[in-house]
Amino acid sequence: MDYFITQNYLVSNSPITQNVSAKDIIPFVGTSSEMYVQPLLGSYFYNHILSAYNAQTLNADEITLVEKIQPVVAWRAAADAVYALTYQLKNKGLSTQNGENSEPAEAEQVVMMKRHYDQKAEFYQKRLVQHLILNKDKLPEFTADANTDSEVVDMIPNDDAGYNNDMLMI
Repeated sequence: MDYFITQNYLVSNSPITQNVSAKDIIPFVGTSSEMYVQPLLGSYFYNHILSAYNAQTLNADEITLVEKIQPVVAWRAAADAVYALTYQLKNKGLSTQNGENSEPAEAEQVVMMKRHYDQKAEFYQKRLVQHLILNKDKLPEFTADANTDSEVVDMIPNDDAGYNNDMLMI
């Protein structure tokens, strides 16, 4: 299953290069999607969009939404991969990579790069939240009663709320 991005998208739109093995990065794509996108969309809508993405049955509004999701997943995967690509758990414990003509990064540099990538991901997450709020009427599964666990649905102003609802004016 693809979690909204392909390996080509990841290499073209993040600091992850082609010399990084797909098997080393793929686990971070799935967990990034589940940890950072699913809570925003809600489980019901997330599963709907992910299934439609993989079946290639997205409508035009859903394609636009996926285009907002993709950089979130890519930058979160890059941020999560920083530690794992620097420090790998081997049969003799945690070790750093020390390949030919390369030097492992200092711990401070690793933390700094993770923070840098997280900041980019947060920017794209804010754009995704804004998109969801502004386009809620185009995404009926997002506001469906079955979509009970979205962090964003509760942020949407109630159009029916006015000055005369359930408020006692004295």
